[in-house]
Amino acid sequence: MIAYIKGEVLELNEDSMVVLAGGIGYRVFVPLARMSPLPRIGEEVSLYIHMQVKDDGIALFGFADKKEQSLFNMLLGVSGIGAKTALAVLNNCSYAELIGAIQMGNVQTLNRIPGIGKKSAERILLELKDKVAKLEPEYIAPAAPVVSDMTANVRRTAVLALAQLGYPAGEAQKYVDGVVGELSPDAALEDIITAALKLAAAGGM
Repeated sequence: MIAYIKGEVLELNEDSMVVLAGGIGYRVFVPLARMSPLPRIGEEVSLYIHMQVKDDGIALFGFADKKEQSLFNMLLGVSGIGAKTALAVLNNCSYAELIGAIQMGNVQTLNRIPGIGKKSAERILLELKDKVAKLEPEYIAPAAPVVSDMTANVRRTAVLALAQLGYPAGEAQKYVDGVVGELSPDAALEDIITAALKLAAAGGM
């Protein structure tokens, strides 16, 4: 059973990374949109691992800390929620926002997540309400404002998109930061990426 991996990032993808540890490259599915700062290829990364064994193979899911891993395991316990859907939830909601949504019964926060319909959202709220109440007090935080959190998530995704196009993570972050102030607070992901690429083509800031 693999529980923890520490190694060099060999590859970054939309929803996963390849980590070289002990001479073996492990593909790990990670909520990359929530990793701050976004790891660069060649850097060392440490991840807590959830290993899923199925008839068609083994899949590894990685998390920066144990509380995020615990929340992932809680989501897996909800009827009808699989590992990829649970990962999508963590990619689109911060820990504090998700805990707050469950505490407040906020269906709208979950409905905006790709792959989560109204029934799935209602099941998550119903089945996790009591479990969330048992978390350590320091783990429980009020829900962050939905708009600001969504905006931050879009920006992180834009940085990841530029990194996938070959820009170093630090430069990708610089280009995104350089254009968001000139765009509307609710600018679409495509608009942020386009503006950032134009800034990069013009020689940066």
